[in-house]
Amino acid sequence: MAPEGIQLMGIRLAMDPAVQDLAVGLVDAKGMRIADPSTELREHCMEEVGRIAQAGMTGGDDRRDAVRRLLRHGGFKPAGRNKPAQEYLLRTANDRSAFPAILNAVDVLNVVSLKSGLPISLVALARVNSPLQIRYGRMGERFVFNRSGQELNLAGLICLCGRDAVDVAPAGTPVKDSMHAKVTEDDHHVLACIYAPRSVVTADELLRWTTELGDGFKQWCDASEVHTCLEPATW
Repeated sequence: MAPEGIQLMGIRLAMDPAVQDLAVGLVDAKGMRIADPSTELREHCMEEVGRIAQAGMTGGDDRRDAVRRLLRHGGFKPAGRNKPAQEYLLRTANDRSAFPAILNAVDVLNVVSLKSGLPISLVALARVNSPLQIRYGRMGERFVFNRSGQELNLAGLICLCGRDAVDVAPAGTPVKDSMHAKVTEDDHHVLACIYAPRSVVTADELLRWTTELGDGFKQWCDASEVHTCLEPATW
């Protein structure tokens, strides 16, 4: 990958060459209306979740294992409470009444994550500024990921980093995103990052999931402008 990385709607992102086997699908969406999910969206989500509960995620156990291997490359252990995000979603898919209704953008993202078998970050670009970088978390790096103040140890974990008010710091991961970067009803510009192991996911497939997520932001969140791309761009 070229050192300067890629540029998407004015957002610059570079991937550390040390990161192994990773490709990402990026969705940059402006003019978003972030709100509670509509009845129509909830019905759509429940229909999709029902199909996934019956058929399973794309790629099945082989993809699950590949995503876990991807997270281990930097030394992270994706087990227990540190499982990739889509594994928690699959557990709730088996009980559709427990599938979370959070915000429209998050619900759209969760369905794509479940269908694809891939973890996805969603960050608010009002608080995570360009230039962005994807790298492994460093020893001692942590962030708070929920309202209870619980922290995720980021050492060795793939991290989506961006500039905040102080420094370039981790904002999202394939396991959990930081509270600081999480999208709220006050946000209108978001970035979604789909994490895929290049060893088992083709560029065409990743582009398909990236496009589906962008289309969902348009349909269910009234995004006025959506741009998508893959990184590495020359994959």
